[in-house]
Amino acid sequence: MMKRLVPKNEIYFDLFDKLCAGIVEGARLLNVMLEGGPGTADCAQRIKTIEHEADQTVHAMMAKLHTTFITPINREDIHELAVHLDDILDQIEAASSRITLFCPDCIPPETRDLGAVVFESAKLVQEMVGLLRRLKEPKRILELTVEIDRLEDDADTIRRATVARLFREEKNPFELIKWKDILEFLERATDCCEDAANITEGIVLENT
Repeated sequence: MMKRLVPKNEIYFDLFDKLCAGIVEGARLLNVMLEGGPGTADCAQRIKTIEHEADQTVHAMMAKLHTTFITPINREDIHELAVHLDDILDQIEAASSRITLFCPDCIPPETRDLGAVVFESAKLVQEMVGLLRRLKEPKRILELTVEIDRLEDDADTIRRATVARLFREEKNPFELIKWKDILEFLERATDCCEDAANITEGIVLENT
């Protein structure tokens, strides 16, 4: 009986992989938007679609939890990790939608640096969550937690420095308000990556 149940539990890892792939693609598209030029609205729409698909993936995972007796890891951990992964995409989508909504005159160069940090954090989260499937590399997962924490610190530093510069130099108060809002969502995306990493680290500590 147990052997028949275990393979079905792979669905949770498949759904986690799907969520993480969406996060990485959303972060990539966000970086394209931060480069400016044509196609910004199309990228924002694609991110919105990815975010909607992620919501559906989370709902599917929750439905599966309600009907599965045996789970590969603690069911509360599955729930919490799924929610925090979805939160990453929520912040990415919030930033992208405001870029198209606010139509800022220009893009501060530091914002591209912050976007790059979001993208790198997303890729590390994808690697980390992917390693949960077998839990054969706990050391690497713990290393990734440290790196994601470092990137979150970098993101916070970039956001603060950029906002401070804009307060000193930006003559148009509306542009200042626009970018202060966008920068906050970008930095929150790295906060959510850190949250997901911490949950993943906890899963490793519980199961090794």
